Amino acid sequence: MQTTITTKKMNNGISTAKANRLYWMGRYAERVYLALHMLRKYHDQMIDEDYNAYNDFCSKMRIENKYSTPAQFIESYLYDELNSDSIINMLELVHDNAMLLREEIMSETLSYIQMSIFYMKNARDKSMGLVDLQTITDYMLAFWGSVDERISNYSIRKTIKYGKFVESMDLHIRFGYPFERIISINGRLQESIEKESELCDEIKLIALKNQLTFDKFNEEKTLYYLNGLFTA
Repeated sequence: MQTTITTKKMNNGISTAKANRLYWMGRYAERVYLALHMLRKYHDQMIDEDYNAYNDFCSKMRIENKYSTPAQFIESYLYDELNSDSIINMLELVHDNAMLLREEIMSETLSYIQMSIFYMKNARDKSMGLVDLQTITDYMLAFWGSVDERISNYSIRKTIKYGKFVESMDLHIRFGYPFERIISINGRLQESIEKESELCDEIKLIALKNQLTFDKFNEEKTLYYLNGLFTA
């Protein structure tokens, strides 16, 4: 969960408050993208194999399973703004952080989040299902492309990507992806924090690297070190 911090300037010229918002914007944006991707797999299971597969999805996402039926789960998880775990709520969190950083991230980058929220609200009003939300996935991919292309400040761009790859690695571990995939994401994470040492707990970084030297790593310890890396 995003925390409130005291503002101070770091050596890269970014305030700690701004770094915090950039990092969490990256995490929430990646969570929207990956949650939709993984939910599609579980949705297919719920239709073809296991009516209650959403229970396992909630467990892996580590969110409260407060749903009584698959239909209620899909409706609430996608569209309920009062559900803190929902896709629409995650998009609003990305937007809230981005609005306070609009001079840094550029209006074009922000526009993909705004279009995503508008589309989700329209989809909710029309009772669209998960299969109709490929557009959100496309917008999120465009958002990340715009981050790379439109944000010229290296530290700002890398701090957003820092959050992105922490979230990506976290979810890929929790959903049991192959070790090679985890290592690949970790490499991109290491690249994103390479010159942002002020934002990284070096002890946890070393511990994380040690965990990932073999394919039977301890999931809980790895997630603990991973989610403790960011220090702004």
